Amino acid sequence: MEQKQERGGALRVGMVWGGIGGVLGFVASLLGSLVGILAGALVGYSCGKRAAVAETERPGALSGLIGGAVAAPVYVVGASAGALVAARGMGSPRMAATLSDVLGTTISPDEAWTLFLLSVFLSAILQAAVFVAAATAAGALARRRRV
Repeated sequence: MEQKQERGGALRVGMVWGGIGGVLGFVASLLGSLVGILAGALVGYSCGKRAAVAETERPGALSGLIGGAVAAPVYVVGASAGALVAARGMGSPRMAATLSDVLGTTISPDEAWTLFLLSVFLSAILQAAVFVAAATAAGALARRRRV
């Protein structure tokens, strides 16, 4: 029997791990953005490792990069949604009171919510960078161990 070569292994793995990562990112970010970043590194590593194994034409760091780049946006959306749900549960007045105490100035709930949204945006950028970097490194390590 002739074995069929499948194309796009890294893309397929990236799509699967994007879905898994979106759910894990949502749950992890309910605990905070730092937990979401750490979970992104772990999910990105798993995605990159599996992408490198699945890809036959370009194994290694490139396949990890491709898989990570496909999965990262879904992960980031899930993680951001989890952070927003957690913040809405806490409430803007409580965030404003905490920020006012820490900064020593009066901050309105609207300003606190705006600052929180800015922090979610910056966290999303950092999560995507960590996710793709971990996936690329995992792909390179998988290639090195296989050769």
